[in-house]
Amino acid sequence: MNEYQTVVKNIKPNNHKRSAVRGIAALLFLLASYPITAQDLSGYWEGKIALSKRDSLTIGIQIDYRADTLYIELDSPDQYFTGQPASDIQFEDSVLTFRTPEFNLRYEGTLSPDGQWFTGLCTQHGRVFDCTLSRGAQRKQFLRPQTPAPPFPYRTEELSIRSRDGKRSLIHGTLTLPVGTPKGFVVFISGSGWQDRDETIFAHKPFAVIADTLTKAGFATFRYDDFPTIIFRKSTTFDFADAVRLVLDSLLQRDELQHLTVGLIGHSEGSLVASIVASDDPRIGFTIHLGGVAQPIEEILLYQSTALNNASNTLSEKEIENSIAINRQFYDVIKKSKSQEECADKIGALWDKLSSQLTEDERTRYNMTPESKFTMIQTMTSPWYYELFRIDPKKYIRRIKTPMLAISGDLDMQVCAYCTMENFTKYLKDKTLLTSFVLNGLNHLLQPCTTGTPAEYGVIETTVSPEALKILVEWADKHALRPNGRH
Repeated sequence: MNEYQTVVKNIKPNNHKRSAVRGIAALLFLLASYPITAQDLSGYWEGKIALSKRDSLTIGIQIDYRADTLYIELDSPDQYFTGQPASDIQFEDSVLTFRTPEFNLRYEGTLSPDGQWFTGLCTQHGRVFDCTLSRGAQRKQFLRPQTPAPPFPYRTEELSIRSRDGKRSLIHGTLTLPVGTPKGFVVFISGSGWQDRDETIFAHKPFAVIADTLTKAGFATFRYDDFPTIIFRKSTTFDFADAVRLVLDSLLQRDELQHLTVGLIGHSEGSLVASIVASDDPRIGFTIHLGGVAQPIEEILLYQSTALNNASNTLSEKEIENSIAINRQFYDVIKKSKSQEECADKIGALWDKLSSQLTEDERTRYNMTPESKFTMIQTMTSPWYYELFRIDPKKYIRRIKTPMLAISGDLDMQVCAYCTMENFTKYLKDKTLLTSFVLNGLNHLLQPCTTGTPAEYGVIETTVSPEALKILVEWADKHALRPNGRH
């Protein structure tokens, strides 16, 4: 079909109390143990850390004893994260410490004489926050009814794939295999930022839900964690495309996966990665783009900024225009810089110039405080961000010669749904390859929602719209039957 469809459905969002999602990187911890002491610390402890004068974040820890060892799980209920196990746990002389080297975070607190609270500090990425954890709060649980749970009516395997030089285990993921011969093989590609294999966000596991649905429908699937953090921080979108190729090189050697139609499912930036791979890899039979990307990153970021600021009502119309104008200047610096070092110098100089023209209140409202300067320079000059400004999706979409399915929500505030569909239609040489849907009442995660803002993601119980799942499975089923997914 050569035009996208706007599908209007009376999809009723779950009615739950809205909760603001406050900004801080997810605090993830790894399992470790320490011998127990005479002091019983078991139970749930909760407190807040002040991120700024106006913003705070609730964190909690569940302490248990398992096999005579101390075990801690971290919760970040404001971010809808629960049950993340901690590492390097120690409790000695009334001082509790635990940490996560992977995320550069550490907590140290001293137990009160009555054993009812820890007074301490939480340190992350060089920032130090006061954090008192007290006993007695109710540990929060979040309902996610679509998340699949064993026993599964299909086979799963946990796999590791080594780098091409064989020096390290680079990719860790889950292969699902249906009963009988698979109809096709689908590989998942996650969106921006470090993601686990389920693309877990706010206790939702959308990739697990989609993989479960596809496997029950007869497809083999593979979903995988992003590169280990130390490698991920140096990686670009092209490295993520190479990861997909490495997965195919490895898994297509398996007998049960040979001669199957291969499909890619990409969410958000993963859609761009899917286009890059499909543009020149003859093994790809079809691609599925969820909340897909078909615009240069600058246009996407400006759309995000405008949509989210309009929704928040924290800036006036004039202030939003000023904010957009400021962002454009920074994006121009990134695009015109010949190196990351030059980019860092010019961003710093531009920051100082623009900041000097603002009042103290304006600096706070536009997030141009001295504290945020270093963070912005780090982000904008990272290999991934810097390279992303040099990628034109059109270059890759034009080369695609296999069927494409694109599904977006009309309330997506992170990627413009209609812009994506228009560009897919415009750039594809063979317009008949595209089947596209803009579903009414869905957000960037394809959840039924009220406003589409990220603040709703964790409040909504539904992980993926059943309507979107139905479209996805029926389309994949149809195209997997064709040799190599081709017309």
